[in-house]
Amino acid sequence: MTFHPPTLLLCSVLAMAMSAGLMTLFAFSQRIYRGYFHWTAAQALAALGLGLHLLRDAHPAVLPVANLLVLQWPVLLLAGLRRFYQRKEMTLPAAFDWALLVGGYLLWLSTWISHADLMWRIAAFSFAAGALALYTAALLVRLDGYATSAGLKTLSVALFVSCGMHVWRMVHSVIVRHDPDSAQVLLLAGAVIPVMLSLVMVYLALLLTYERTQHDLGESQRQLRELANIDMLTQVPNRRHFHELAGRLLASPGAAHGASLLMFDIDHFKGINDRFGHKAGDEALCDVARSLRDTLRVGDVAGRIGGDEFVVVLPHTTVEEAVAVASRIVDPLASRPLMPLGLSFGVVRVDAGESVDAALHRADQALYEAKRQGRSCAVIATGDNENPVFAESMPLGLMPM
Repeated sequence: MTFHPPTLLLCSVLAMAMSAGLMTLFAFSQRIYRGYFHWTAAQALAALGLGLHLLRDAHPAVLPVANLLVLQWPVLLLAGLRRFYQRKEMTLPAAFDWALLVGGYLLWLSTWISHADLMWRIAAFSFAAGALALYTAALLVRLDGYATSAGLKTLSVALFVSCGMHVWRMVHSVIVRHDPDSAQVLLLAGAVIPVMLSLVMVYLALLLTYERTQHDLGESQRQLRELANIDMLTQVPNRRHFHELAGRLLASPGAAHGASLLMFDIDHFKGINDRFGHKAGDEALCDVARSLRDTLRVGDVAGRIGGDEFVVVLPHTTVEEAVAVASRIVDPLASRPLMPLGLSFGVVRVDAGESVDAALHRADQALYEAKRQGRSCAVIATGDNENPVFAESMPLGLMPM
């Protein structure tokens, strides 16, 4: 079967131009990300480079421009990937990409200027193109997220295959450098390789965009869950999420070993807001939450249930141990510069099978009693909701305001 080289080259140009057109159409009809237009430009410039090859016999001077436009494809692709994955650093800087392109192009250009044999020029071009494809694939393999991205894996495979084809083309051009028929085959192979990559890139551009959209959607959902579950000021669970976590904890089999619940608030918090302003009040809440997070163990559940009120469930903890936890929460706040803070605590033992709301009610009664007994202290409550029994308050070494 006989192939007409100009016709095949024209078909290659049309295929690459079509792929660039499809990517452009997608860009104007769907959401895209940084770097996408670099991929589209790489497609369009490579198509233009192949198109100029149609004129090389009549106008040999266009060949340097044509080969440069074909060679740029991996580097401009990589430039787009650097922007697409801007939060993931690549092993080598972008300047090295362009330096490698310039070096490979100058290698081929030196053979063209010196009027070297056609096969040697093909070998030089293939060496440069293969090196660029291998370099780009190697950077992709080392990119964070490569293992979970089907798009990056497919692209790296396509680049490795392209490198292998360029190596075959280079070796073959040296072995059969005196065969005119082989020269035509190698020239056509030089057009087929970028077309193959171009067509693969249309699919990969869409796949990478889809993966990024899915990742962003997942991140948005995570942020929405965080907004729904976490108090943004103090970064501890809000009232609703605390009830979920505490209910789950108390319903677990380990709850049979007993848990204690602390409810506390900031003494004279309204006075802090009135005297120093709401910014100072917010800072006080954040400092309390920070001390709370620093004190708790993995498995403890804390939450801000409203205003300046916080609550903590401590599994496998007696009420005496819970008071010691309260003391550790207080220590950094009592020595707070400029405005020391005092905290009052209500402490209860969570009964077997008791609901979160019932335990909170008893702890709230104990907290009210701690306020009545002078603040800056902890009061342990026993008994039930109807007949609570309060122990004597235990000062926690706070500085009353």
